[in-house]
Amino acid sequence: MKELNCDFHIVGSALTGLLTAYSLQKQGYEIIISEKKLFNLRAVLKDSRTTAVAEGSKVYLDQIGLWKKLKPFAEPIKLIEVIDQTAKSKIKFNNFIKNTNLGYIIKNSILINILLNDLKQKKNVKFLFQTEIKRISYNKSKIVSHSKGFKVSSNLLIASDGKQSSVRKIMKTKRFVKKYNEKAIVINFCHKKPHNNVAYEFFYKSGPLAILPMQKEKNSFQSALIWSNKAKIIDFFNSSKINQEYIIEILNEKLSSNIGKVKKINSKQTFPLSAHINERFYEERLVYVGDAAHSIHPIAGQGWNLGIRDIRSLSNLIKKNADMKKNLDAKKLCKSYNDECYFDAYRLYQITDKLDWAFKKNQTHFRFLRSIGFSIINKNPSIKKRIVNFAMGI
Repeated sequence: MKELNCDFHIVGSALTGLLTAYSLQKQGYEIIISEKKLFNLRAVLKDSRTTAVAEGSKVYLDQIGLWKKLKPFAEPIKLIEVIDQTAKSKIKFNNFIKNTNLGYIIKNSILINILLNDLKQKKNVKFLFQTEIKRISYNKSKIVSHSKGFKVSSNLLIASDGKQSSVRKIMKTKRFVKKYNEKAIVINFCHKKPHNNVAYEFFYKSGPLAILPMQKEKNSFQSALIWSNKAKIIDFFNSSKINQEYIIEILNEKLSSNIGKVKKINSKQTFPLSAHINERFYEERLVYVGDAAHSIHPIAGQGWNLGIRDIRSLSNLIKKNADMKKNLDAKKLCKSYNDECYFDAYRLYQITDKLDWAFKKNQTHFRFLRSIGFSIINKNPSIKKRIVNFAMGI
C-alpha cells in the first residue's frame, strides 16, 4: 500500500472540491484531491448544465485570482422579474450598486475545465482518481484515509463529495433530510428574441420555473430553464418517446412572450429534488463543505454560492492560523468553521423550503396574501434593496 502525506486531503473533485483546492493551494499548502470515479474530460465538456454565481461569490473569486479567467464566459444578470401564478403580481429587482450585477450564469463544463487545467499545473496539488475511501482513522496529529492501494495522512480532511457523501457515511455524521417527491428538469435552448440579461422566476402551483440568460453561441440567443414539478411530469418531458417539437410547443406557451419562440433544445437533464443539512459541519480533523454539508431547494439558485461561502470561511480561518503546518489546533479550527457557516446554511435551508411551500399554495387567501406582499415590496425600495443584497450575497 502506498502511503502519502499532505496538509489537506480533499475528497471529491466536482466544482466545490476543485474550488477548495484552488483557494488553499494559493497559501502554499500540499493538497491531495481524491475522487472515486475515473475522470472523463470528454463527459465534463459535454455537461451543459449551468451555475448561477452571485455577485458576492464573484467578489471572492476575484480575490483569489479566478474571476479574470471566468469572466469571458460569464453572462451577467442585470434584472430579475418574479412573477406569481396569475401573472398579475410581479416584482422587478434591479441592481442598486454601480459596476456590479445581480449575478452571472456560466456553464459547469467551463468552470470545471478552467479549475482542472490550473490545478494540474500546480506542484503542490496531486490528483488520485478511482480512489474510494473505505475507512478513516487517526494517527497522533493526523487523520488517515484508507482506500485500495493508498493511505493518505493529512492535517485536515475536507469532505466535498456531494449529497451522498461517503465520508459522512463512514463517520456516521447525522443529517436532516427533506424529500420533495418532485424532480427538476434543466433545459438549455435557443430562442428568437434577445434575453437582454433578464432572469425570470415564475411561481406556479406545481412548482417554480426559472429562465436564466446564457451567452450567445453561433449567433443564437440562449437561455437555461429550470422547472420543478411532480416526478411523473418531469419524467414525461424527459422521455425519449416525446417528440422535441411537442416540448418546444409547451415551452412556447409559457415563454414566448418573454424571450420569443424557442428555436431548438440543446440539452435536457433531470434530477430529484431534496434538501438536507448535517447535524454539524465537522468531526475531529474533518470538515464538510458544499453539498456534503448541506443542500437546498433550487428555488433561489443559491446552492453553489452557499458552498463558496463555506470555502471562503475555511480559507480565511486557515490563513489566520499561519503556522498551521507546525502547530494546527484542529479542534478549534473545525469548531470555528462550524460556528461561522452553520447558521448561514440553516437559514437558507429554511427560507428556500418555506418559499417553495408558500408559492405552491393556490387557495384564495394565499393568493390574496401573496398579492399584498408583492405590492408592498414593489412600493418599498428599502425592502427591495435588502432582498437584492441578500440574493447577491453582499
